[in-house]
Amino acid sequence: MELSAGNSADTVAALCRAMLRPVESASALREIEAALERLRLAPPDERAACALQVGHVTRDADPVLRLSAMAAITGDLRHYDELLDLIDAEFGSPDLDRLLHIYCCMGRQLFLMRMDGASRPGFFEDRLFPYYTRLIAAIRDRFGAAPQPRLAGNPATRRVVLVTNQFLSLRHQPSRDLLSYATVLEERCGREVVILNTNIMPADIHSLFVPSFASSVEPAFDGKQVIEADGRNFRMLSSTARGLSREKIDWFLRAVEWHDPDVVVSLGGSVIIADLLAAARPTLCIPTTSGAIPSLADIVLDFGGGGRPASGPLATSWRPFRFLHSLIGAPEPDGPATAGAATTKATTRARYGLPDNAFLCLVIGNRLDEEADGAFLAMLESLIDRVPRVAVAFAGEAAAIPERLQGSRHAGRLFHLGYVTDMAGLMQTADAYVNPRRTGGGASAAEALAAGVVPVSLPVGDVSAVIGPRFVVPDYAAAVDRIALLADDPAAFAEAAAEARSRSAGRSDPAEAAAALYRYLDEAVDLHGRGGMEERICK
Repeated sequence: MELSAGNSADTVAALCRAMLRPVESASALREIEAALERLRLAPPDERAACALQVGHVTRDADPVLRLSAMAAITGDLRHYDELLDLIDAEFGSPDLDRLLHIYCCMGRQLFLMRMDGASRPGFFEDRLFPYYTRLIAAIRDRFGAAPQPRLAGNPATRRVVLVTNQFLSLRHQPSRDLLSYATVLEERCGREVVILNTNIMPADIHSLFVPSFASSVEPAFDGKQVIEADGRNFRMLSSTARGLSREKIDWFLRAVEWHDPDVVVSLGGSVIIADLLAAARPTLCIPTTSGAIPSLADIVLDFGGGGRPASGPLATSWRPFRFLHSLIGAPEPDGPATAGAATTKATTRARYGLPDNAFLCLVIGNRLDEEADGAFLAMLESLIDRVPRVAVAFAGEAAAIPERLQGSRHAGRLFHLGYVTDMAGLMQTADAYVNPRRTGGGASAAEALAAGVVPVSLPVGDVSAVIGPRFVVPDYAAAVDRIALLADDPAAFAEAAAEARSRSAGRSDPAEAAAALYRYLDEAVDLHGRGGMEERICK
């Protein structure tokens, strides 16, 4: 809901008072972030005026707080430019946790698509990536992290170290995907895999950057682990120590030296341990999301649907690839797709308390509070106005969504299911998969395609890369038209569902992914043997 001018003025005044007081507790930070979220929903011109006023009134506030707050209100990346200039001198200080925290907070706002790329073209190439390489160099120098290069001429070990920033549980999609890749590397590429769960992201708040970010750490995963999933065992070395430390980094680097892998593979961008190793060993990065990926690897794979960057840090390292999403629990593609479908749908809908005569749309994600915003909910209300038999189910952990749905004029057609373990079963209830404007969601989109659930998405983020242009619409108005057609025209819906299954069959082939990985692992070894990686890490 957009703010009125009067309400904006009141919010700005309260925000400025909160920013000028000492911010010494999590509750004080949350008060500031709540005000910023209200202002972010104001009309664009009003947001710009609010940010100018905040910047003027809070000149004596913490400068990182002030600049990040102005960026949060407007989405203008030029405030991040100024912030990066401001903290440039801090690379000479001992507090690298603060610099990492600012980097991760900034990256999260970009990931959540809160920032306007047009406000500062080339921000990733010109500012964020150089900041990241400089941070890697500072960590290397501060902690003496100088991994030993693999001796030239040593025979291949057929081992791979698979490095992740964060392994949590099988409820965490990137963790599931990590195990899927470990399986592909072992069973189809003939590599022995050891997983390093580094947890080198800020788990605590080290700066007043807003909105703030702190990662989750699973306490049970500490030390040497054996992870069991789908009847397989995976070896993992994990540290739950919070923050950056010489001991933590040394432990992982010694583990890599002991296992002596042919290639270090990172899952996701900004994987610090993998990038510290980039000068010493062949490295390959498998991104877990679309868009620009911060990585110093010899080879950085595409997420799917992108093209080689014309310039910038990834122009040389980029390679075509399609991310192999884990479809744990999904039925085989040649399973029953039509026989008894109506009975199955009615049975599964009853289990979730969903109406059996509705055209059911699914919205899936664990960031629904941020992603299913006012514009998205307004689109769904317009859809139900037009096609009253439409119902919408939201699946995923969310704190604010239930109350927001209850406040809708169509509350009786909107259902929040919470976290759903049986995603394959949930897909059996649905007709359409409707995606809000966001970066993530690729895994649930892959699940939808496999089940013949028709996806509808804007042309941005992971979902559009997975589903392809056939299922993409330019804006929310077109989404209403598209879903209304599917709901009202059985022939159009049947054709789209068949196309979804066909798209799935072309995307989720482990043999194809394995063949590409096998080729790229060998190429990474060859490229690294030619040298030059040290030049990519700032001195």
